[in-house]
Amino acid sequence: MYQELPPLPWLRAFDASARLGNFTLAAEELGLTPSAVSYQVRGLEAALGHKLFIRKQKSLFLTRLGQAYLPVVSKAFGDIEATTSNLFGKSAAQEVTIRCLSSLNMLWLAPRLSNYHRLYPNGRLRLLSSLWSETPDAAQIDIDIRYGDGNWSDGEATRLLHHDVIAVCAPALHPGPDPRQIATRPLIEVLGVTDTWHHFFALHGLEPAASDPTLKVDQSLIALELASRGMGVALIARVFAQSYLDRGTLVEATDLTLPARQGHYLVQPNARNRFRPEVSAVKDWLLQEAATTAC
Repeated sequence: MYQELPPLPWLRAFDASARLGNFTLAAEELGLTPSAVSYQVRGLEAALGHKLFIRKQKSLFLTRLGQAYLPVVSKAFGDIEATTSNLFGKSAAQEVTIRCLSSLNMLWLAPRLSNYHRLYPNGRLRLLSSLWSETPDAAQIDIDIRYGDGNWSDGEATRLLHHDVIAVCAPALHPGPDPRQIATRPLIEVLGVTDTWHHFFALHGLEPAASDPTLKVDQSLIALELASRGMGVALIARVFAQSYLDRGTLVEATDLTLPARQGHYLVQPNARNRFRPEVSAVKDWLLQEAATTAC
């Protein structure tokens, strides 16, 4: 029975090396020497009769067979870990690190954390905020919530939120029923987004504003705060503006909307084990919350 199953230490060495991209980091995770990890991976390749890695200097790249094998091996270890914990209570839930843009952290994620803790009272989360201009560093991130088109090569992406972009302003600054009057108000725009005032005016056949937006900011939260103080009309994702609309501090400046060309995605970096049971639970919870979010 299980005569064709390679030794588990060899599989563990392959899993860690594939996720982390080199033998040195895999060795640190497994408590071995790099040469021991390399020896185990070579043993696995010899047993299978196929190369799993392309070795270039100090980096490792999966072959096609390696790419097909890794999800199966990682999931198997995740299932074993989850079942062991559930049946024998071997360890408390491990911490899960989530990183996302500051505005999403404050305006969407934070208000929903009480729901998570009702479902998982022993769950431990570490929340990190990022700026749109930052280069992803996924070494310690279990779930990276990014804004874009979903095409990233460093991890597996799952769409979380896709929403319309709306124009909002303080009630006193409302331009009236004619959307053309929006161009007469100061305009607020978020840097780094693909859905701009230029696209809004062009989509609806409106005369564009005579000049660039009066205020440009790097976070949606700042744009919302400025708009709520009567500083202008902000073009913002509905998912961010909804709490301001509910409180009445902001209103929609027009019924016209701009369909977003990009959205928020859950990215699980290749350098981390996405099959850890606590990570899977957090991912499932985030997707459930997103399904009930009006966008």
